[in-house]
Amino acid sequence: MTTTKWWLVGAILVIVIVMLAGFTLGISPKLDELSATRTTHTATLAQNEVYEAQLAALQREFDGLETVQDELAVLREAIPEGAALPALIGQLDAMAGRTSVTLTEFSSADAMPYVPVVPAADTDAPATDGAATGGAATGGAATNAPATDGAAAGAAEAAAAAASPLVTAENFIAVPVTISVTGSFDAVLDFLDDLQNGQRLMTVTSFSSGTPSADVPDRVTGQIAGIVYVLLNAS
Repeated sequence: MTTTKWWLVGAILVIVIVMLAGFTLGISPKLDELSATRTTHTATLAQNEVYEAQLAALQREFDGLETVQDELAVLREAIPEGAALPALIGQLDAMAGRTSVTLTEFSSADAMPYVPVVPAADTDAPATDGAATGGAATGGAATNAPATDGAAAGAAEAAAAAASPLVTAENFIAVPVTISVTGSFDAVLDFLDDLQNGQRLMTVTSFSSGTPSADVPDRVTGQIAGIVYVLLNAS
């Protein structure tokens, strides 16, 4: 081979060596870097999709927050943070007006830690000796009203609330109350029904009514004993 050919072969070898070195030292790391960047980009897109789903869920919860707050306000009327007896008396007056009875007495006893109340059993037989079973005497023979669904529902709601681990004897309080109303027997029963389905949650523990007198045959006095509830520390 001539000297020129050797120089040509040598130049080709140098070019090949330079290309291999350039690929190894320059292009190959860049390709690896590009591959890693693509992998990171794919993982980032996947993570962004997760974040978008979480954000959408949070947005849905936030959109429903106003509804939850409205529901909480209704529950707070049923079981307030304090006894709120003036507000309760106002509700009783409104019920009396709607049912055409006269509210003649309201009293409350000392508050006590909540103890589940079992509604009194239904008794069809009339009480004797001028006293009604589980209620105050009203003079003359007394009549027992049958147990209503409202009383059982009130007790069930209170029991369900007390079943929560957040509700304890320290923050769930029962306040015994006594109510007397006068009016026709049907009107008194209507008042009793309103009482058990009103804004304030109340468990009726006893009810009795005297028989109408000869002077006022369409008027009886209903004696109602029950329990209203207070949930302290709303937070």
